Amino acid sequence: MTLERERMKPRKVLQDKSTRRDIEAFLLGGSFAAVGVYHFIDQDFFEAIVPRWFPNPTFANLVSGAAEIILGLALIPKKSRRQAAWGLLILLVAVYPANIDMFINDVGFESNEFGKTVRVEDAPDVRFRNFIRLPFQFLFAWLIWRHTKKDGSS
Repeated sequence: MTLERERMKPRKVLQDKSTRRDIEAFLLGGSFAAVGVYHFIDQDFFEAIVPRWFPNPTFANLVSGAAEIILGLALIPKKSRRQAAWGLLILLVAVYPANIDMFINDVGFESNEFGKTVRVEDAPDVRFRNFIRLPFQFLFAWLIWRHTKKDGSS
């Protein structure tokens, strides 16, 4: 094989639709799994995101974190990808009210005297950040939705 052909090989790999989908699934799944792990590492922060009207923030945090880990990892192998993608879409819909709540109530965060992250409503300078979160959820949903289709389509 010539040197020129060797240099062209990576480009051809990325042009392969199946390989791109595998890479995308790995990146998406890995990201969801990593964030899911942080639900357990930084519980205070994620529980502060849970709307006040939800009766048990710890439960919401741990269940959503576990779901992100399981479904994120399940998105990586082709065998479970479609089911995991549907599960992640359902999860995004389930947690979307928290994003709306953050925007409506200008939710921010601060550390209390014990070093615990707590929710602050009507926080200054958070409206834009909380607004930007809303459309990003649709971007994530679209990226995941692409993996609900059979492997031959996009």
